[in-house]
Amino acid sequence: MPLVDWIKNVHHQQDVWTKNRFSGAPLVTHAVSKSFKGEKRNDLIRTVCESPEKCAHVHFPGSFDCKSLELHRCDSEFSRKHLSGALKAGFEATFGQVDDAPFAQKDGKFIEDRGFFFGNFDIEDDRGNKIADGVIDGMVNVGIVREPLREPAEECHHVGRWYGRIHADVHLPEEERALLVGMLAFDVDYNLTPSALGIAFVGTLEGMLIRECRKGGRG
Repeated sequence: MPLVDWIKNVHHQQDVWTKNRFSGAPLVTHAVSKSFKGEKRNDLIRTVCESPEKCAHVHFPGSFDCKSLELHRCDSEFSRKHLSGALKAGFEATFGQVDDAPFAQKDGKFIEDRGFFFGNFDIEDDRGNKIADGVIDGMVNVGIVREPLREPAEECHHVGRWYGRIHADVHLPEEERALLVGMLAFDVDYNLTPSALGIAFVGTLEGMLIRECRKGGRG
């Protein structure tokens, strides 16, 4: 069952964190700041659960693909040189619980409900070689810059706002490997038809590229 695999992955990540050899070690880090936008249309998948609770969900297999990542002002020179290319990010979003009314009565409403997404995140150069490959996950139709934070900008329910995180393996010259960690934010416009859902998105990525230090110590 897929849910069991997800839960196992949570425990695996906990184990990795407790043994994190980056902790307290000298590192090389570079700021990553990108923007991207695009469109996607795909069929919807509808599922119904009878037990332990009767409910229904709608699933959307989509992507955040774009031909080229845009550089933003916080992007480091290293990131501009080594982490640019076409974004290939496929995902499946699950929109939140729909009551037991027929789907036909709810289709226009479900895309405003809270949901979640999981997917893959790849960056490719102009020859189709992978520069980075990793995973993304996050929440759909939520606001996190809310009270009690200073200068709240949204409510806890924010239709069309998606937030997520990314962990990716980055392939650098001379067979060097680096880790990309970051946060994602999207503004998503929905275009629902009787047979499919279309989305138009604008996204941002703010993160850090972490490299191992080959020679260093404590200062």
